[in-house]
Amino acid sequence: MLKKSHISNIQIYTQEWDDIRKGRFTSSRISEIIGEEGVTNSTGRGYVYQKAGEKITGKSMADQDDVIEDENTAWGREHEPAAIRKFCQIKGIEFLVSQKIILDPASNESSTPDAIWVHGESTVSEDEYNVSTLEVKCPRKYNRFIPLWECDTPEKLKKYSKKYYWQVMHQMRVCGAAVGYFACYHPLFPPDTNMSIIEFRKIDLWDDFKKLHQRIEQANRIYFEYQCKFQGVKAAQ
Repeated sequence: MLKKSHISNIQIYTQEWDDIRKGRFTSSRISEIIGEEGVTNSTGRGYVYQKAGEKITGKSMADQDDVIEDENTAWGREHEPAAIRKFCQIKGIEFLVSQKIILDPASNESSTPDAIWVHGESTVSEDEYNVSTLEVKCPRKYNRFIPLWECDTPEKLKKYSKKYYWQVMHQMRVCGAAVGYFACYHPLFPPDTNMSIIEFRKIDLWDDFKKLHQRIEQANRIYFEYQCKFQGVKAAQ
């Protein structure tokens, strides 16, 4: 379940959006701490150091992957709204909540699914929604779209792109969703075949959700260890 208070109205891709993500582990890069060696490898630790540094300094020294804006990225953003509409058409949905950053103020995680499918209020609490998440990708190049389009299960997506797989898993975690969706779309392909959709069911992916939880706990221990170290150095000066 997703608490209503965890849904922010901050506009995506704005300075405010960038600011609130500082020091928070985000879905788009969470795969960096999920490798077999967990957070102990250089990639995992590097990501944790980046986020710990943002929390300590209040400033972001963004990696190149965070700031590059090329024609492929621009293409994806341009066609993302059409992809979301296509998903709605296929699933018979009248309305999706799109591009809202989700975060628990008490946590150092955040997520910005491309859309959230609100099924209704929780039967347990009126302060919560029952939701599913949606992540869409619109690869511009055919040699990226076709292999992605052929992925029709979470397992196949995981094999093809661990980054996308764990992105969906983390979105579901942050949003408290039992079901999540991954869709890929290309506007130039025939309308009947220009989108593929993968359904993620938490109950079927329980072992990987436990792995994700363990990796985040591991990352948090390092994150807070260095936060305390640097705060201690500063306090002693």
